Amino acid sequence: MTSNYTNRQMTLREYPEGRMPEASDFEIITGPVPEPKEGEVLCKSIYLTVDPYIRARMSAHLSGGYADRVQLGQPIGGENIAEVVESNDPNFSAGDIVATFGGWQDFCVMPGEALRRVDPSLAPISAHLGVLGMPGLTGYAGLTVKADPQPGNTVFVSAATGGVGTVVGQVARIKGCRVVGTASGPDKCRFAVEELGLDACLDRLEGNMSARVAEACPNGIDINFENAGGEIFWAALDNMNQDGTMVICGLIDSYNDDGPQAGKDASMELLRQIALKRLNVRGVIVSDHLDLYPQFQADVGGWIKDGSFKHAEYVVEGIENAGKALIEMMNGTNFGKTVVKVADDPSQ
Repeated sequence: MTSNYTNRQMTLREYPEGRMPEASDFEIITGPVPEPKEGEVLCKSIYLTVDPYIRARMSAHLSGGYADRVQLGQPIGGENIAEVVESNDPNFSAGDIVATFGGWQDFCVMPGEALRRVDPSLAPISAHLGVLGMPGLTGYAGLTVKADPQPGNTVFVSAATGGVGTVVGQVARIKGCRVVGTASGPDKCRFAVEELGLDACLDRLEGNMSARVAEACPNGIDINFENAGGEIFWAALDNMNQDGTMVICGLIDSYNDDGPQAGKDASMELLRQIALKRLNVRGVIVSDHLDLYPQFQADVGGWIKDGSFKHAEYVVEGIENAGKALIEMMNGTNFGKTVVKVADDPSQ
C-alpha cells in the first residue's frame, strides 16, 4: 500500500532564535511512507495542531524542560488527528480515528500504546486537538487540580480565546466564578463575553493593562491562569488578592526572545509580591495529568452537547501552510484554536 504514496513533512530549515518565525524558516520535504512493524500502526494525518509549545521547542533556551528541541530537517513535532490506514496492533483497525503525536507530516507510524482513540460523537474530530485534546486538558487540570476554584472567586485568564484559555474561562464560569480574560482585538474580546460567557475581556493591544485589570476586577484576583507573561502577568500580579493562586501554564510573550533580556532584573520584585501577598504559585505540565482524560472529556464533551460550552477553530488548509499558521498564531491574527487540515475529514 505505502508504495503508492509519498510522505510530505514540514520541517524547520533554520532556528528562529530571538525573533518571530518567518516563512523562509520552514521547508516541505518528501519521502517514502513508513512501514508499520509488529505492534505498530500506520496513521494518515487529517488535522495537525498548532500550539505555542511548538514555537517554544524551536528555541535552545526554552526546549528541553519537558519536550526536546525540534531538529532541523526533521518533521516538526506536534499532535495530530489521523485515520488508521494499516494496523499491526489488535486494538486498532483500518478506519479508526485516533490522536497521536505524529508531527507535521502526512503519515506516521506509531506504537499502538501511543494512540488515543477519538470519539466523533462528542464533537468534530478536530476539537480533539483543542478543547477536547491536550490544550483542553491543560486548562482543565491546571484550573481544577492546581487552583481548586470556588463559587464567587475571581479568575483571570490571559489568551482567553485560545485552546487553553477557552477551557479555563468556561470551566471557571461553570463552577460559579467571576471570569475576566484578555484577548487580541475587539472581535476576540466580544466572542469571549458573548459566546464563552466571560464577565469581561480586555483587549491586550490597548495598553495601560494594570489599571484596566483593576477596573475589571474590583474585588481583586483570586486565581490567575497565566498563558501570556509580559505586561499581562505584571498587571495580574498587581491585582492579586492575599493568599491567591497563580497557575503558570505558558509565557507566550517571551517565546521569541533569545534568553533573558538585558535591563532591569524584575525577579526580586516578583518574589517580593509573592511574599507580601502570600501567593500560591503552581506550574502545570499536561503530561502529569493524563489520567484525567476520561473525566475531562466526559465533562467538557457533555457541556458541548448541552450547549453550555462553546469553542472556535481557525482552520488552515494544507500542510504547506503550517508554518504560516504558526506565525499567525504567534502574532495573534488567528481566531480560536489553530489547526491545519491536511486531508479529507472522513467523519464529515
